[in-house]
Amino acid sequence: MKIRTLALLLAATSALAGSQAFAATPYTPVVATYDTAGADDAELKAFIDSLQKAIDGGDAAFLKLQVAKDLLIYAPPVGFPDATTPGPLANPDKHEGEQRLDEAAILMGSADVDYTRDDLDSMVIDLFGTAIEPRTVGKSKIAGDRLCSPAEPIFDRDKALEMAAAADVPPGNLWILSDKTDFHEKPDAKSPVIETLPANSVVPFIEGSVDVPPADGGATAPDTNDAEAADDGGWYSVALPSGKTGYASDDASLGFQAVSVCYGKVEGHWAVTAVMVPSL
Repeated sequence: MKIRTLALLLAATSALAGSQAFAATPYTPVVATYDTAGADDAELKAFIDSLQKAIDGGDAAFLKLQVAKDLLIYAPPVGFPDATTPGPLANPDKHEGEQRLDEAAILMGSADVDYTRDDLDSMVIDLFGTAIEPRTVGKSKIAGDRLCSPAEPIFDRDKALEMAAAADVPPGNLWILSDKTDFHEKPDAKSPVIETLPANSVVPFIEGSVDVPPADGGATAPDTNDAEAADDGGWYSVALPSGKTGYASDDASLGFQAVSVCYGKVEGHWAVTAVMVPSL
């Protein structure tokens, strides 16, 4: 399961505006930042490189050896973060590192399935691969300021909520742009660019995919209203700071919560001390 897959699950459950008339009022832009202090540690970089090598080689045994005995598991809700930071999941049976890693991997699937050892190993590799794939590292407030992959966004929560209210969308429709993005007046590459937002801008999504009039002027294409269409290069719409609706394609936005692997020093060496699997 990729980070974007979790975002799509949220999008599928969010109340998107669909094809109805949409009106927004201007709002103050919000841009997420990242605390990367300590992420340039040479030993940490080498450690993460070793994890990536194991992921590429499908070596679940190596990954499990890198997990601390008292591994913590965090399961924050998918979507816009709560005002309070959730603590780690309880571990009443005092399960240790390797078993806790299996339990974290199962959170990416279903607790009702009886997974084989091979299944669990594959899920562990997926967990690490999903977390490390973005190749960013930063401090995580959720994980007690540990350095984690990927880096966790820092933003003004109150201003983001004001933005959602101005755009008349639920907070779950707020996303973070991964790249500088040009927004067009219409879902057409030839239409004027009305606003450009920098990477890491928090934006209110209106539709995950939009109707695009055919070039021959015929009947409008069916409205799929399918969040996955944006991943396939389709157009999506957002409420811009000006209050206008803007359109862009090839959505690569990020959610606020992500599958994460976190690091700490154990007996002088880097180890995986926590993992995070957002929950629906």
